[in-house]
Amino acid sequence: MIKYLTIFYLIFLNATASEYLKFNSEDRKFPNHSEVIVEISFPKKYSGKLPVIITQHGSTRDGKKIQDGATDEYSKRIIKEGTKQGFAVAALDAFYKKPIKAHEKARFPDALNYANELRKILIKDERFDKEKFFYTGFSYGAQQVLKTIGTPYNNKYPNAWKAIASAEPGCNLFHKPIKLDFPVLIIKGEESHYYVEPCKILEKELLQAGNKVKLVNIPKANHFFSTKGKIGKGVAVNGCRYDPIVKMPDGSFQLYSGEKISRKEARKKCFTSESGIGKNRKKLDEAVNLTIDFFIQNLN
Repeated sequence: MIKYLTIFYLIFLNATASEYLKFNSEDRKFPNHSEVIVEISFPKKYSGKLPVIITQHGSTRDGKKIQDGATDEYSKRIIKEGTKQGFAVAALDAFYKKPIKAHEKARFPDALNYANELRKILIKDERFDKEKFFYTGFSYGAQQVLKTIGTPYNNKYPNAWKAIASAEPGCNLFHKPIKLDFPVLIIKGEESHYYVEPCKILEKELLQAGNKVKLVNIPKANHFFSTKGKIGKGVAVNGCRYDPIVKMPDGSFQLYSGEKISRKEARKKCFTSESGIGKNRKKLDEAVNLTIDFFIQNLN
């Protein structure tokens, strides 16, 4: 629930206008840390109502500062390329002022709720085209994006997005897909420690439900869309490589092969100590361009 909204104000960075806003969004995991901060960036020149991209960072906010918050490198580049192509880009910090670390994946907030509350705020702004909202994210952010494919979300937020793009999701746990009113792009790194097999299964399920979906596997790229990456030690939700967990419309869980499974068992099966190493990001622009091109293709 939104408790308050700060007043917009305008600054200029390299001739690109940016605005900031803050709103409160309650999260059961962080009852005393409900504030969310957002940076909204605009094209240098525009006329008419703008299409909007909402972008969500991954577990590491290593891209740029958002006042006293931050976002990741993926969202930083989405801002740069998106505004160049005529979009307004809203980057939200889901970890803002929350006592959380990048490896505490089981404690990550439900940032999809933040994205939807932000969308509801922005559609009231006459500068934005309320029929043209797009949603993207990287890693943890990508997983939040994919929460939009199931029954619970679409019952609550019908016709919310024009298109979505999920950059390097795990796909090891996904909602049972339904027929959607928006197309889906999934971008994977060929050498990611979040292996592509569960995303191929998800692609199949989305297609069987009658959806437009595109899965792109970028050659020689790891999870960070970098070359010469390695697998190291860390925390990842990638243990369900060949038999991912499916969250059913009633909230229950089952393996893709059909066996019912509890939430506790799902976590035990999917969490591993693998991690990706290497961040030269030589392939990241390719992922960003795929996302922006996909959104341009679905503007009308």
